[in-house]
Amino acid sequence: MSPENTKKTIAFLGASGGVGLATLSRALATGHTCIALCRTPSKLTDRFPEAKHPNLTVIQGNAHDASAVARCLLGRERPADTVISSIGGVFQFSCMTIDDPQVCQKGMAALLEAITRVRQEYGVTEARWRPRIVVVSTCGISKAGRDFPLATLPIYKFMLKVPHADKVEMERLLMGGMGDKGYTYSIVRPSLLNDDAQPERKIRAGVDDKPPVGYAISRDDTGRWIFENLLNREAQDGYENKIVTITW
Repeated sequence: MSPENTKKTIAFLGASGGVGLATLSRALATGHTCIALCRTPSKLTDRFPEAKHPNLTVIQGNAHDASAVARCLLGRERPADTVISSIGGVFQFSCMTIDDPQVCQKGMAALLEAITRVRQEYGVTEARWRPRIVVVSTCGISKAGRDFPLATLPIYKFMLKVPHADKVEMERLLMGGMGDKGYTYSIVRPSLLNDDAQPERKIRAGVDDKPPVGYAISRDDTGRWIFENLLNREAQDGYENKIVTITW
């Protein structure tokens, strides 16, 4: 298979920072066609000027707007092969919540509606288009048992209670809609995120009911893991329709 045939069209929701930005930068550097939805396009166009990154298209819009998401999914010459959703809210310590307590579930509802719109309005059948949806979720919500160190229990069970409820609903919507919408998914649950990138450090991964237990992982390393294991492989990666927990 030629290198050109291995390149994907990837739609990004929430790529202006954090995990999404780390994934996007690697996808651009290796020649994938990237379509990013961004409320403020200059956050990406200033960082990735068109002259140096002709494989990036930035669409202005909100990830809660199904019409805008549908435009992002349509890509350039073909619908997106993969969708990376890493949207999230800003944590507010004063009230132990995030600025939009339903940011992830509203984003997922819009994404699923957008898939339906693309199929209905543009005649894109499931036989022609079966995208892979990759979402960034979180540790601390597993039903298979504790997936975080006991010392961090207060953080996961009290401080992050509101954003975790949002992630649970996001995952429920994603897994529940798979049969009707015609897509596959991978849910990535990183441990506590920080900005201390450590590219030389080993990342541990466990699928479904066998999560590794760890304290933290950086946003950049999470994006690197997603790129290397879910985007830049030709063969089956073993994470399709799976929940994968990652940590240092």
